[in-house]
Amino acid sequence: MEDAYYKRSCTKRAQIIELVREDRLSNLPIDLLYHILSFLDANDVVRTSALGNNWRNIWSSVPSLKFDFNVFLLQDPYLQMSYYECLSKFWIFFSQTFFMRQAPQVTKLRVLCHYFDVKQFNLLLGLFAAQNVKELEFEARFTVDDFPFSVGFSESLSAVRRYYDTAFGNLKSMRLVTVYFNDAKITEKLFTNCGVLENLSLEYCRMQTLEVFNISAPNLKKFVFLNMRRNIFSPHLFHGRLIMHTPNLVDFCYNGPVICWEFSNTSSVNHAVIDVSYETFIVLYQPKLAAMISALNCAKALSLPSMVPLYLSRTWSGWVRHLPNTRSLRLGMVYTARYVEGLINLLKLTPNLEMLSMNFTWGCEYDWKSRYVDLACVSHHLKEVRITGSRYSVISLEFVKFFLQNAKVLEKIHISQEQQELDPKEFYALQTVNVASKTVALFVTSISASGQRKCFDLNLGSF
Repeated sequence: MEDAYYKRSCTKRAQIIELVREDRLSNLPIDLLYHILSFLDANDVVRTSALGNNWRNIWSSVPSLKFDFNVFLLQDPYLQMSYYECLSKFWIFFSQTFFMRQAPQVTKLRVLCHYFDVKQFNLLLGLFAAQNVKELEFEARFTVDDFPFSVGFSESLSAVRRYYDTAFGNLKSMRLVTVYFNDAKITEKLFTNCGVLENLSLEYCRMQTLEVFNISAPNLKKFVFLNMRRNIFSPHLFHGRLIMHTPNLVDFCYNGPVICWEFSNTSSVNHAVIDVSYETFIVLYQPKLAAMISALNCAKALSLPSMVPLYLSRTWSGWVRHLPNTRSLRLGMVYTARYVEGLINLLKLTPNLEMLSMNFTWGCEYDWKSRYVDLACVSHHLKEVRITGSRYSVISLEFVKFFLQNAKVLEKIHISQEQQELDPKEFYALQTVNVASKTVALFVTSISASGQRKCFDLNLGSF
């Protein structure tokens, strides 16, 4: 018996060893291998050539590459070098990686580097044209010692205009982070010759010298503009006029100060996010903010900052055009009578609203006058309400009752409270409310300061 058991154990052990020895990673489909390697830095991708004969040339045909100077800086061979010596080695590695490649093109390229000058940008443009790059992500990182960072990206554009059509003509996706644009003509040239561009993201870029920012991209579907400071050493913001000819734009996201913008056509916009800085509280910016919102009145999903209900609490007639296409509305809110009155006025402008999501940041005042106003969207279209409260705000049951008593087709109310535990007993009083919808359900989630999550639900329509 013992001999038979010993033989079975040895056989099983041998099978396990053989299974471990099997190189299952190399047997994966090549497209899956490319996808896995796309998450690694280019330095690590090249190193895979040492894994074996099967891996010797795989790195040279990976279609998605990422070059991160921070990762390169921490490699053992470069730890004893100075910063600028290491930077020089980084760009040598960058160029040699491309020149030794076997694949005809790089579909996606990501470059993250502190220092960037004309020489490097000329190199990039030449590679764009030769490799037929479809997606570009460039981030000009910098430290306090490097600030102000190199203006090479902007300056080099004027010196290599011959590359425009070939270098950027094939780009479908472009993300630029902390890039310095100091010439309106160059900027306009860059963003008006991208005929196939579909995704554009500009984040924390330096544009304070531009008076007009022109974007003409007939195939652009998604545009993200984070016109804000990354930290105290970040570039200055753009305060000029944004002109966009993007007839096929679907998703639009803007975060920054109130600016003037002009859209040639927004009929295709489906989702729009507008988050403006607190300087907008100045009455001077109120007409500009209204124009920003009105320009996107075709959007089905709209996200607005908390100053919108504040302005609407004072006067709403003619402030913003009606938003008949809006089906989903996300809104920053404060628990005060003024903000709630502004919300009521905003709901009058969205007669076909089906989903309302509100993020309350602070406040505890519940006395508001318009709780018995008959709103078309609440009475006939509103199906879902989401209320999120921070640790500085309190969930108002009176506010919840307003929707329960007036929303005839309401299906769900989601309540979420951060860093506060909600007592279910407080919500049991809602069971006595004469609800307008017989199918409405209440879902409550509270997250304590320790991170513990508690959930419960009530089927109010059945009572």
